[in-house]
Amino acid sequence: MLAPLALAITACAPTWKAPLVVDSREVARALHDPADVATDFDPASVPVFDPPQKLRPCCAFGQDLRAEVGPVPVPLYKNENIRAPEDIGPHGYDKGDATRERNGLVYTCRGGFLDIAHVRDTADRTLFLALQLVRRLPEAATVEWPEEGTKRRVVVKALPPGIIERHGRWKTAVTLASWAVYQLSTWHEVVTWYGFESVPGVSERLSSFSPEDVYSNVLGINLAAGLVLDGEIRSREEYDLAMQAWIREALRRLGALPKDGARAAMQAVDGLWWDSKKRVPEFTLVTRRYIHTESPVAAWLVQDPAVREACEGQPPPLPLVIDHRLGDREISELAAVEFEFGTWLPKNFPLPIAEGTTVTQADIPAIAAAIRSEGAQVFGPDFDEPGEGRADKPAGREKEKIVRRDVTGRRRAATTSAGP
Repeated sequence: MLAPLALAITACAPTWKAPLVVDSREVARALHDPADVATDFDPASVPVFDPPQKLRPCCAFGQDLRAEVGPVPVPLYKNENIRAPEDIGPHGYDKGDATRERNGLVYTCRGGFLDIAHVRDTADRTLFLALQLVRRLPEAATVEWPEEGTKRRVVVKALPPGIIERHGRWKTAVTLASWAVYQLSTWHEVVTWYGFESVPGVSERLSSFSPEDVYSNVLGINLAAGLVLDGEIRSREEYDLAMQAWIREALRRLGALPKDGARAAMQAVDGLWWDSKKRVPEFTLVTRRYIHTESPVAAWLVQDPAVREACEGQPPPLPLVIDHRLGDREISELAAVEFEFGTWLPKNFPLPIAEGTTVTQADIPAIAAAIRSEGAQVFGPDFDEPGEGRADKPAGREKEKIVRRDVTGRRRAATTSAGP
């Protein structure tokens, strides 16, 4: 009796006609096992990228912005700033071609306004630092960065035994790099608040801690971290193409509105987050500042009824996370980001400084508290919160139509007027 049964079972068993193609990283994820633990590592196999040098020029917060030089208005100048998702051009590592990238501000239902230049900048820096660290771990490493107000360096200690084995070389490098680039991006907001000018004579204070900066920074960090862990970085060309695709998909997932919807959203916060009566580079053009420096980072969303209606059916808002731990260890126990002052010594800096003084990421919360106090004196006590709605209705503006489109620019069915 058993023999026929065994024969029947054998006949029903699957047979493998051809070898299956398996992504070892997916198997590792399913097992909660670092993908590279069972893989030999050759530092020479890590691609080489030149260090990023300068930040991409882009946008003050607002739309149709006018400018002035000293007290003199610039005639005929108007900076629109707003982009549709399909307007965003191909990525180019370390600033690429600005005319091709077509950076600007995009409004998303789940992530608020995004500054695409910030997204690209932090992505490139995360990629570069992760590649620098992955070659050197678990040994100590110091990575110098171009000066921005101060000398800047990322210092990673020799890692304790077992960290690479528990978390994987690439995951460890990416986690450390993401954390460090977040500190570097916050420092950029700090030094511009205190008057540092990339181009002497051109103030950047109006853009310091603007409503979209921090979320955009973290989005770029997270996208680059994902690309590195996904292995799509074998060359600059591969990275550029992959980052272009990932930015596009991120905009889709975050519910990017078309250009008219983004313009309506920006119009809705005129008088609340920014002041269209001001000109670039007036400090008080941007009246609300996002000074939250801890993770997770939640976006400021426009509460205008028409904008909210255009976003109906979208998933909930998406806070973004920068890990501050690697397993059971605080990253601040393993690494530091140092900022060494030189000849640039702002007089109103909240900590005692002189040439050669070094502060670290551990000092940023105290500095942020001082910025909140100073900002409250200029803008009012709630300037670092989004507020409930529109402060006033700018005169002389027609209501704008919000037409939902997908990220390719195709029209979608829902339409609504943009003004209350």
